[in-house]
Order: sequence, then structure tokens, then C-alpha cells
Amino acid sequence: MNIIASQFPYSWAFSALSVIYAIFKLVRFGCREKHLPPGPPTYPIVGNAHLVVDKNLYKKPVHPFKDWSEQYGEVYSLKIGRGTMIVHSRRAVYDLIDKRSALYSARPDDEQFRTALKNENIANMDADPGWRAQRKMTARFLAPSKLDGDLGKISEAEVTTLMHDLLVCPEDFSKHIDRSTASFSAIALFGQRAKSHDDFWAKGVYKAMEALNRAISPGTYFPSEQFPIFKLIPKRWNPAHLRAEEGFSIPTKIWTEARERIESRRNQGDKRESLMDQLLDGRTKLDVPFHGTKLANFVGALMQGAAETGALAMRTNIMFLATHPWVQDKAQIQLDALCGVDRVPTFADFKDLPYINCIMKEGLRIRPVVPTGIPHRCSQGNWYEGMLIPKDATIIIPHWALSHSQYDDPDTYNPDRYLNHPGLATDYAGCSDYQNRDHYAYGAGRRICAGIQLAERIQWRMLARLLWAFRIEHAVDEKTGEKIEIDPEAFEDKLIAGPMPFQVQFTPRSQRHVEVIKSELEDVSELLRKWE
Repeated sequence: MNIIASQFPYSWAFSALSVIYAIFKLVRFGCREKHLPPGPPTYPIVGNAHLVVDKNLYKKPVHPFKDWSEQYGEVYSLKIGRGTMIVHSRRAVYDLIDKRSALYSARPDDEQFRTALKNENIANMDADPGWRAQRKMTARFLAPSKLDGDLGKISEAEVTTLMHDLLVCPEDFSKHIDRSTASFSAIALFGQRAKSHDDFWAKGVYKAMEALNRAISPGTYFPSEQFPIFKLIPKRWNPAHLRAEEGFSIPTKIWTEARERIESRRNQGDKRESLMDQLLDGRTKLDVPFHGTKLANFVGALMQGAAETGALAMRTNIMFLATHPWVQDKAQIQLDALCGVDRVPTFADFKDLPYINCIMKEGLRIRPVVPTGIPHRCSQGNWYEGMLIPKDATIIIPHWALSHSQYDDPDTYNPDRYLNHPGLATDYAGCSDYQNRDHYAYGAGRRICAGIQLAERIQWRMLARLLWAFRIEHAVDEKTGEKIEIDPEAFEDKLIAGPMPFQVQFTPRSQRHVEVIKSELEDVSELLRKWE
């Protein structure tokens, strides 16, 4: 009895200390550790999670990312539960993401992304030999020499078809843009043309992107890596997990069918010049062989990026052109002086039509397609100006905030601000003159968009030809005769975002423009027919 009695106080003390320690750890959970970059005050457990749960955070009238940068410095930190988020300024993006890219090329260890992508989407793959092989292959296949050669002719032919579609049924402009960007991407990557918006080669890519966007858009799932307690929720009770599974299964089914269609065509002796054809031929080999669904998802992911982002960026341009007719006036003065009414512009005219490039850049700046950027992860702890960037920290390149922090009037649409940026986005990405970078819509470092060369050329060709052919204006209500207003703030709340549906009208600039479009369509019909 004496022994038991003498042991009791020690047991009680141990239990009390354990409780105290647990409380201490709980209170410290979510707090900012020593040496981290400064940031907004944290609360126990949640840290700064209460500040970043709003999906519209990046585009509030008062921009928190910009305000926090002014208050806490060019690099600041946010604590989300046990996780650390580091937000970078323009200078830090260059110093860290560009110059130390080997340490900042990984993607965050996010359960939702892992489930939805399963390391088979180039945009979010681990920075391993497989990813490097895909990047190398993509850069080689989408080299400027190819995009300005045979692929350039196909791209311009598809834009000619788009112009004709707008003559016939202008109210469906959004569908026509979707078809055009999807069709060119499908020709380049799969050797198949989308003849209509309902064609497999058009609707498939948007169905895949819809499933993926639904799965991984910010604010739509529990942050289980930052708050491990959420991992206790059974997956069958978690709608976000089901969306993540669909985020993989739906695109994979589509791209597997795409590969099977190509194999069926090839078995009939019809072999074409496309990336998938080259890979199946063995003429083009990946440094790391892919098995199972990886090959289909590799080519499919490239098409998702090319078609969806190009279409969203074009809708943004059309929205702002319709609401800023003076911008069209300036572009059309250049177009008329160079091309007149007897020929359409081509990408060979790039240097002689600088204002088209200004319009393209301003659209990507004021409404980037991926407003929050796709996060990076720091793979090894390192120091920056006396601040610790810890291993596994999530690194944010806030596209919207960075593109809105360079000017005194960032919310004003004004392509004139880019008159001193005559080059393409690739000319400024990674440049040591980081303050002069045009925008961040394509990301930075080794993770910069693999299809940047393709995206720039698709958008430029569409903008140049549509502005040569049409006036883009507000639609008019048939009953009242009043113009239908466009809300430039009405954008989707998604990871990859574009304008909400809006109405405009495309008016041919003259009968001669109409005749040239019809003549151009006849000239390119045979070229496009080969890919049907």
C-alpha cells in the first residue's frame, strides 16, 4: 500500500505535465515560428487561415496581398494550421524562383491534388526525371520554328474558320472560340480536327477541364495537410474526395479514348504528323518511358492547357475590347495601314503591329487566367535576407497581385502601358530587370508554362484577325433597343478562371472584309480537311 501511495503523486504529475504539454502544443499550433518572414498576426490553431479562405481574396477592391506586402515587406508568411505559406514580391520571384529554381520547382504535397492528378499531369507532377522528360519533349515539339512553320499555317487556317463562324452565327462567339482553340490543339497534339463545338476533339477537352477545375479550385476542399484532423473524415463522406477522384477518372477516360482513336486511325494506315503519332511511332521518345495511362494523360494535359487557357484569355480580351472602343481604334489604325482591306494579318506581321501585342499583354495582366498561380514548394530549407524559407513551405507567386502592383492605376484597362514592351512574354520571363517584366500570367522559374510559345501565338493570331475583320461592340436588347451592359468584374471563382457569360456583337468592318474572309476560307479548306 505504501508503495502504491508513493507512486500515485508521480503518476498524477506525469499526467498533468502531459496535459500541459498538449495544451502548449495546441496553443502554439498555427503560430509563426522564429526566423520566418513576418506576416499578419496569427491565432492559435488556425494561424492565418481565417484570412485566406475567401475564394475572391485575390481580387477584392482592397488587395490584401498587395497591402500585406506593403506592410510586412517584399516577402511575408502566412500560417495555415501547421503549414507555412510564403508570398513573394517581384524581386523575390527573380531571386528565388528564377535564380534558385532547383529548390523551388516542386509542387506542394496536397492530398486533393494528388488524388485528382495522380502525378500524371505535367502542370503538377513531382519535379522528377519523368517531369523533366515531359518538359523537354514539350519544349522541343512546341518550338517557335514549328509554331511559325507548318503549325503556324494550320493555326491561321483555324482562325480564318473562326472569322467565318462569326459571320454566320456571331451570338455563339464563345463556342466558336472554344472550337477554334481546341481544334488547333487537337491537330498539333493528336492529328485530328474538331469540325464543330460538339465534336469529340472539342467538347472532350472542356469536359476534362471542368472536372479538374471542380476538383482542385481553392476553397472547395478541406486543407488536410495543414489541419490533419480532417484526414479522419471517411472519404465516402467527403464530397471533395469524390470530386478529386472524378478529376482524375473523367480526363483519363477522355484521353484514353483519344489515344485509342489515334491507334485505330493508324491501324488503317492513316499516320499523321502529331505529337501522339510521333510517340506511338517511336520517332520521338521520352527519356523516361511511360506506362499505363501516363502517355495519354501527358498529351491530354498539354491539350487542356492549350485549349482552355487560350479560350479563356480570348474571352477576356473580347470583353475589354467591347467596353473600350478606343483600344480597337488604335489597333485598327495599325492594321489598316499595314494590311488594308485586301489581306488578313499573319504572325509574320508581329513587329509591324505592336499594339496587338499590347492588347494581349494587358488582358493577361488585368485578368490572369490563373489568378492565384499554381503553388510551388520549397524542397530544401534556405535563407533569404535573414529570413528562413523552411523546407516544404508552400510558395505563392500571386499572378493577380504582382500584375496589379506595378502601376498606380492597376484596375484600369489600358494596353498603352505596354508600348515599351515590344517582345513576347518569353523575352521578359526570368530577366534580371524584374521590375520591367510584363506580367506573371505564365508563372516563373522551371515551372513556367510549358506551352508559353503556343499560347502567345494563338492569342496574337486571333486578336489580330478578329480586329482586322470586326468591330466588337455591346449587344443590343431587341425589345428595348438598349445596349446590354457587360460587368468586367464578373469572373469565375475557379483555379483556372475566365469571364462569366456575357453578350457582344461582331460587326464586319466592310463588305470587302467579308469577301476576303470567304476567299480565305476557300483557300484553307483543303488544308484543314486533311486533319478531319
